[in-house]
Amino acid sequence: MENVLLIMTLLCLLAGVFKNSLAPGRYYPLVFAVLCAAAVWFSGRYAVRVNKLSVSEALEDFKVMQDVNIVVTLHLLLILGFAASKLKKVFGLARPWYLRMLEYLPALLVLPAFFYLYLSLLFSFVGVPFGWVGGILSVLALLLVGGGAYLLRMAVPEEELRVELLLMMEFLLFVLMLCSTIFHPAAIVFSPETRVDWASLVYTALVIVVLFGSGFAWRVWRQRRSA
Repeated sequence: MENVLLIMTLLCLLAGVFKNSLAPGRYYPLVFAVLCAAAVWFSGRYAVRVNKLSVSEALEDFKVMQDVNIVVTLHLLLILGFAASKLKKVFGLARPWYLRMLEYLPALLVLPAFFYLYLSLLFSFVGVPFGWVGGILSVLALLLVGGGAYLLRMAVPEEELRVELLLMMEFLLFVLMLCSTIFHPAAIVFSPETRVDWASLVYTALVIVVLFGSGFAWRVWRQRRSA
């Protein structure tokens, strides 16, 4: 499980670099990179209080993995909105205000990814001063998030191509997180004799129908209003 999480951490960092390269303005990637470096540096006081046993216990807790899965799912939804906003802008289509606001959405998963990487480095380089590890990782965060974003802008100037690659990495991250949760050793396996919770199924179906109906009614109302 730790190896899978390390792979997902590296994938989060790579996706964060692509997301930062798509940020509006010339100085936005640099500002966000500086904030990431500062967050890594100041998170050292919390990282040194975490031991290896507590990390292992958290990874073995199925509820924790479910919570992380929810966060990754919500982040994917925000990235989908961000991608829709960027593609509409590239092709000259009108964008509603909430999609325009998503352009300023930072790469949220970069910060917990750096914190987990910080913990892994502390456990791997035993005996190295904590300040050195934090300082080196802060400089790497600045170079990776900031410098990597500007290099991607020069290497891949087409924004639609970077959006496509970002979506591929985000979906891969979502699939890995989903598989890690489903195939978790502590996952509950129901026997064939378990009774179906029909009440919960009906409640879930009603929620889906209400949300779908609300969205469809809103779309029809807007079309008639604009006609």
